[in-house]
Amino acid sequence: MTDVCLLLEGTYPYVRGGVSACVYQLIKGTPHITYGIVYIGAKSGDVKKPRYEIPDNVEFIKEIFLYEEDIETEAVDLGRDFDSSTFEDYHQHVSSGEAFKLEAFYRQFIDSNSAKINLFDILKSKQGWDSILNMHQKLFSLREAPPFIDFFYSWRYLNLPIFKILSTEIPRASIYHSLSTGYAGLLGAVAKVRYGAPFIISEHGIYSHEREIEISQADWLYNFESGLKIEKKLPFFKNWWINMFHFMSKTAYEYADTITTLYNGNREKQIKFGAQKSKCQIIPNGIKIGDAKRDSDRGDELVIGLVGRVVPIKDIKTFIKSISLVFERVENIKVIVMGPYEEDPDYYLECKDLISLLGLDSCIEFTGNVNLVDYYPKLDIMVLSSISEGQPIVLLEAFTYGIPCVTTDVGSCSELIFGMEQADRDLGPAGDVVPFGHPEELGNSIATILLNPVKMKEMGEVGKIRVKRYYTEEHYLSNHLNLYNKFSLVGGKASWRE
Repeated sequence: MTDVCLLLEGTYPYVRGGVSACVYQLIKGTPHITYGIVYIGAKSGDVKKPRYEIPDNVEFIKEIFLYEEDIETEAVDLGRDFDSSTFEDYHQHVSSGEAFKLEAFYRQFIDSNSAKINLFDILKSKQGWDSILNMHQKLFSLREAPPFIDFFYSWRYLNLPIFKILSTEIPRASIYHSLSTGYAGLLGAVAKVRYGAPFIISEHGIYSHEREIEISQADWLYNFESGLKIEKKLPFFKNWWINMFHFMSKTAYEYADTITTLYNGNREKQIKFGAQKSKCQIIPNGIKIGDAKRDSDRGDELVIGLVGRVVPIKDIKTFIKSISLVFERVENIKVIVMGPYEEDPDYYLECKDLISLLGLDSCIEFTGNVNLVDYYPKLDIMVLSSISEGQPIVLLEAFTYGIPCVTTDVGSCSELIFGMEQADRDLGPAGDVVPFGHPEELGNSIATILLNPVKMKEMGEVGKIRVKRYYTEEHYLSNHLNLYNKFSLVGGKASWRE
């Protein structure tokens, strides 16, 4: 049995990013603790090979793919063992986005010692069909309803990955630690019910909030109400998906023993979204402070960098538009976008088209995945244009090189630029903060800093001091060890209920 089982959705070891880097840092920095990893992805074909080293203290990696559950078409009779009230109670909580008490559902449909019905058999039974039909009638008794067949297949697609999580055989561990809510958090709640082991959630960004943003903007969800009337509220199916993610997050919060996040603004959101205040605490990111030095002779060219995935939530388009404004004010600029662009090929092509439309082909380069250590020393300024973030590692990394940063006002970015407590704020700004989605303000801020080399150097020095004082790897690791030791894991096993 491992000491800590990390529950990871779409991150380490197969996907690069801030959360993945922190997971690797935690495992590598605590070699006396053994870890198991449960990786949750969409489909096995999306996983190629690990993008990070797997340290020796990782004892296993178990993979769960949410959309690879084959449902046989042969009908099943559930008989009298099927309790439709428990099943419909689950559906009601998913539909309303509220926390769900898992125990009765777990005993009836999941626990090998008590379950008489396979969870997936519900989807190929007359009783399950009737139960879902009853849900449809209840939901739309007083308003226009989508065709039942559309409702059924939407229900099925939405619930299949949840069923996969609920029915997964969970490896034994002394502590379960999820790096998000969502499917990973729901699996942690199941582990808590199954074993009674301590369960920790650490959120970088607020998962349910980020999914709400993505779904609100999505154009792939069926809208049977389209064209009928103008409403401020979201269409039914979008709202259903959003509530499903809130359901998973609130259920995870309900069963977690401790809930951490990176800064106070996120902690307040967690409490707003259902986490108990007494469970919540802050553990900031931390990075290794090495001998980071910028190139002493960078020439006359001014280099603007952005580190991030080329996806909508990073709002690369706003960044590109801002560069067109910088281009008009500042001579001899070069722009480097460092990060993978394969995740959303359509969005990447749209960004390339926008660059061509604005006449910026000669100054903007997309590098894909690169070793950032080779690029940071070349940068004069770092930019982050995201519409949602937690506590971006890339800003901390830029600070170690004395690179001033311009960022949107998301997550803890304002805190990183201007400081947390009064002593931190007294250091001064390490760059500037602007509203997200405003290319004019973003471009103006970048240009203003680039045109003032003395101020640019001062901001860079503030960043260096701030990261050394508040955001080191030593702080990050000791905070997590203290958290594990809270559950009696001191180089050994935590005590928990069999």
